[in-house]
Amino acid sequence: MRKALSYLLILPLLLLARAAFAGGTLTVELPPDTKVIAATATAWGLKVESPGVITGTTLTFQNLLPETPYDVRLTLSDGTVVQGVNLGWYNEEEAKPDPGPLSDEDRDEIQKISSIDPFYNKTKILAVDGTHDRASVLVQFVRDKDFYAGAGQVIWHVEIYYFKNQHGGWEKISQQNKVIRRERFKTHDAFTAALAKIKFLPALGGLTLDKNQTARTVKIETLAPPAKDPAPAEK
Repeated sequence: MRKALSYLLILPLLLLARAAFAGGTLTVELPPDTKVIAATATAWGLKVESPGVITGTTLTFQNLLPETPYDVRLTLSDGTVVQGVNLGWYNEEEAKPDPGPLSDEDRDEIQKISSIDPFYNKTKILAVDGTHDRASVLVQFVRDKDFYAGAGQVIWHVEIYYFKNQHGGWEKISQQNKVIRRERFKTHDAFTAALAKIKFLPALGGLTLDKNQTARTVKIETLAPPAKDPAPAEK
């Protein structure tokens, strides 16, 4: 009897504590006719995942940590995986005021800097978010020429690099890259088949709830990857 009474007295305190530490809710609205069979929001670096509740083309992620960027990953009914990538700047440094837009010349210079690793014979910029002052870049590296591990294999990396326009030109920020995918395929056909089912979408990356924000809704207009992807640089 005493134990039951003690539990009844403590229960309201437990409920209040749970409410105090409850996270926020993120709602993602997808384009019409999108058929999602699985959805996950992952906090980068923390390895904290939140499964999404799927209601038609609306996804709901609950109990998310505040001030923590989440990348949303979707699995569609045809097996396609749409992976959100956070192209926000890597630290809290404020951007320069009115730096101007990223130009074609800026993109060309960034492409050249990204292609310096001699091991990979193909480098392609998949997405860019930035200005004339600084840029976050999603880069794909491919080695599909024969190498020491054997003939016919393919090594594939996708990473985020950070660049700043300083000292008269663009420079890559050292030791700040993030590896998004890193895989080896036994055949080129296996590599081609895998890539056909993977899309990287910045709009689904870095989704964050503010400190006192209990709910946020994000509307995604399209699941198509960024337009005007540069052609791969081959060596």
